[in-house]
Amino acid sequence: MADYQALAAINVLAEKHLHDERLSMKGIPPKLRAITDAYLESKGIDVKVKPISIMDGNFEKQVGKRSRTKTKAAEVEHAIRHHLDIELKDDPELQASFSEALAAIFEEFRDNWNKIYEELEKLRARILNAAKEPTYGLHRKKQMPLFRMFKKEIFGEIFHGGGEGFPDGLAGVAEGMTEDDKISHLVDLTQKTFLAMERELKLAGFWESIPARNKLRADLQGILMAPEFLKLPGLFANRERIISRIMEIAEKNNDIILYAE
Repeated sequence: MADYQALAAINVLAEKHLHDERLSMKGIPPKLRAITDAYLESKGIDVKVKPISIMDGNFEKQVGKRSRTKTKAAEVEHAIRHHLDIELKDDPELQASFSEALAAIFEEFRDNWNKIYEELEKLRARILNAAKEPTYGLHRKKQMPLFRMFKKEIFGEIFHGGGEGFPDGLAGVAEGMTEDDKISHLVDLTQKTFLAMERELKLAGFWESIPARNKLRADLQGILMAPEFLKLPGLFANRERIISRIMEIAEKNNDIILYAE
């Protein structure tokens, strides 16, 4: 029993630290769970408190209780990974952008835990800022994933959690277009694409019907090739890839597109 209790304590602490619900103590028989909970409580381990989210105002205070910088960095890292996996799973562009930034931190700074912790905190701030990103009248969950995909595919831009501009080497891609011009075209393109998606997804058995999916693809191509969008850089040349990306987002976010408020 002593070994079991010690392993249970490690398991609970690992769940909190790694933000991994697969390590949950759920499913343990009630009698054994009662014994386990009593032991954990005697050790000062609260099994009722869930791992704190990076969005929680007390997150920084909670992490600050850790004595070692490496432990602080690990807690921030796993909290960020959990947020990306759970909260941003419906927004692939934003999720990929922050995942790449997270990987780059560990690649660049290796075992320099002070610097890693510092950069992870900066990344966390950027993720928090993403929640405040302007939506230009678009629905944050239903339409913004499309908007970001178009922005990246057409202008080579992604959200950076602060000043948004062209990545190095891509500034000339949209030469002659102001930021307002780009946003206006992207919003218009997003709205028209979304309406076509939503209309077709409402049809019963849409994803099982090849003709229905082909019709949506044809409708999407018609939107992309409309005169008002033809001047957008790379849109014509990359139309097949962009249509595939739209279909991927439509399938992954089907329920959100149809039912989210």
